[in-house]
Order: sequence, then structure tokens, then C-alpha cells
Amino acid sequence: MKTTLLHRAEKFHFVLTAILFVLLVTDTFGQNHKVSDLAKNSKFALENLVAGIHSENYGLRESTIYLAGQYRFIDTEDALINQLKVEKESDIKVLIGLALFRMNSEKGMNELQRLASIDESPRVRRMSLAIYNEYLVNNSNRTAGVHK
Repeated sequence: MKTTLLHRAEKFHFVLTAILFVLLVTDTFGQNHKVSDLAKNSKFALENLVAGIHSENYGLRESTIYLAGQYRFIDTEDALINQLKVEKESDIKVLIGLALFRMNSEKGMNELQRLASIDESPRVRRMSLAIYNEYLVNNSNRTAGVHK
């Protein structure tokens, strides 16, 4: 009896893990979006996102940056890069780096490379370098040509 329950629990755990894996993998292959693709009043939606990215309110700034990266709003790329240049909070800098990575932003990755060498926070330098290196690994096969 105990063995049967244990076997069922193991099967359930395996199935749950497999479903979670599939959901996570399919989400990572998403495309970048423009705000206009998702909102009727895209002008105002984009203005609100940019205002949230530059907000003095820490929570609003953090949430807006997270959403811009999560939904890959490529329209916010320049605002994120500008905020990265003036941001004082190390957690927000790392979050901006992750958002730019998720958007696959070449300009953003160049800024992260610069940040990895000049930022005063060791955590920001380490994370910026790690994100930049991961970007290079992910994109190395796109630029490599096969010559025969």
C-alpha cells in the first residue's frame, strides 16, 4: 500500500515537473513586442511605462522595469538604458540589465559591458558581466559563419 502511494507520488511529481519545464521553455522563446501591439492607446501606454521607469517611487520603478522586460516591450529600450546610466540602486540596475537581456538588446548589452567595469558596486559589476557573458553565449551561434 505504501509502495503504491509512493509510486503514484513519484509519477505525479514527474508529470508536474515536466509540465512546468514545458511552460518555462515555451515562455523563453517569446518575441519582442511593441506597446502598440497590446494597447489601444499605445501612445499613452508607452508614456506611462517610460514615466514609471524614470519614477522616483522605488516600487513603481521596479515593477515597471520588470513588466517591460517580462513582456519584452522593445519600445522601452532607450528609456531603460537611460535609467541604467543614472540609477543609484544596485538592485534596480541588475533588474534593468535582466530586462534588456530578455529583450535581446544589443545596445543594452553594450551598456552592461561598460557598467561591468565602472560601477562602484561589486554586485552590479559581477551581475552585469554575467548577464553580458550569457548574452554572448546565446548569440555566438548567430554571428558565426560556417565556411567549407
